[in-house]
Formats: sequence, C-alpha cells, structure tokens
Amino acid sequence: MINNYSLGNKLRELRRSAELSQEQLALEAGITPHYFGQVERGEKNITVHTLEKICRVLNISLSDFFSGFDAKNPAVPDEVSNQILYQLNGKSPEEKQAILRMIKLIFAVQKMK
Repeated sequence: MINNYSLGNKLRELRRSAELSQEQLALEAGITPHYFGQVERGEKNITVHTLEKICRVLNISLSDFFSGFDAKNPAVPDEVSNQILYQLNGKSPEEKQAILRMIKLIFAVQKMK
C-alpha cells in the first residue's frame, strides 16, 4: 500500500536527485510551491494528473515512479512513526543526531530493566 507519506518521500528523493528546489519543480509542473511542499510532507493527496506533470519535469514515467514501491513488503510507517518524522521535518542534521542519540539512550535504559 502506498500512502501519502511514502509517495511524498519518493518525490522528495527524486526532486533532490534532479537538483531542483520545491519551487523550481512546482513552477515547471504548473502547481503552487506551497501545495507541492504539502504533498512532499504527506499532508495532501495528489491526483494522477498532477503526479504525471511532476514526473514529466523529473523526466520519468509514471510506471518508473511507481516501480520503486515494493508491493509485497511496503515500507509504510504507522501513524506514530509518521508523527515522529513530521516533528523532525525542518530540523538541522545536528538536531536530528541529538534526537537519535536520545532515542538510542531510551532503548538502552529499557534493556537494562
């Protein structure tokens, strides 16, 4: 199952690989940068028509876009994982590393009990 979050992550990866900003890609695809940002974060649904326009800008087909999703074993985070990832959005790499260290410490303490 493909959800908004996994679809948005895939779009972000492809956009960054193409070395485009959200604004550049959105404008070339004929959509607003605000809407595209929401799609990348998994906050908004996207139509196939709009996804096709984005894929055209990225020079990939819709079938190539969807071929990267594993139908048998999708990496679909649960709701709590989605909330955690949303909270990390916009944080610096240093902040993310600090949070990762805290999480590892919490699990280490739990193992000691």
